[in-house]
Amino acid sequence: MKRILFLCSDNSVLSPMAHALARLYADEGTLTYSAGLRGAERFEYRLLPMLGELGLEPRLPAPQSLADHADLGFDCCVLLGPAELRAPGLNVDVHWVLPEPAGLDDAAYRHLRDRLAERVRTLMNLFETELD
Repeated sequence: MKRILFLCSDNSVLSPMAHALARLYADEGTLTYSAGLRGAERFEYRLLPMLGELGLEPRLPAPQSLADHADLGFDCCVLLGPAELRAPGLNVDVHWVLPEPAGLDDAAYRHLRDRLAERVRTLMNLFETELD
């Protein structure tokens, strides 16, 4: 079983969005997780409706922190967020430099979602090819 962690600052938008998209594109042998360097209390209010526009009705766990996954080992860790975002003590395989969505208008939010969907689809294809 292969495991991928999507990690952002607080697990309220970017990493759960990537997680939901990865579940759409991943094969049966891939487990995906999302977490924040610190956990948020809830998802950003547009996350689920924006995923719904793609036909996704994800059943995501409540926002989680990295500590919630401390006992799991990952084959790949993807950090999502601004260039200055760091994950001390964690081996990050990929850092996708992305803006924090909270300040974006709906059109920019959709554009970010669609860019992220392309990146996740590409990663799932590469990941599955390299580890098979």
